[in-house]
Amino acid sequence: MTAEPFDKISVAREILSAIGVDPGAVQHETRLRADLGLDSTETAQLEIELRERSVFNVDLWDSHDYTVAELADSLPDH
Repeated sequence: MTAEPFDKISVAREILSAIGVDPGAVQHETRLRADLGLDSTETAQLEIELRERSVFNVDLWDSHDYTVAELADSLPDH
């Protein structure tokens, strides 16, 4: 039996959904601030959610507006 490949985009959608983002709005090139319109509270919640899942510690407050694909690429392979 072959294991399903780990789908990082699905995990990113799940994480974003946990902070109230509509999963249907999440595509590979969707930008967190410009496209999803994450406000400061949602950005802080996203950082906390990522930290709690032991994913990685990312600074979402810098000038770079991460895409969902960049967020997903940063997820560990498991």
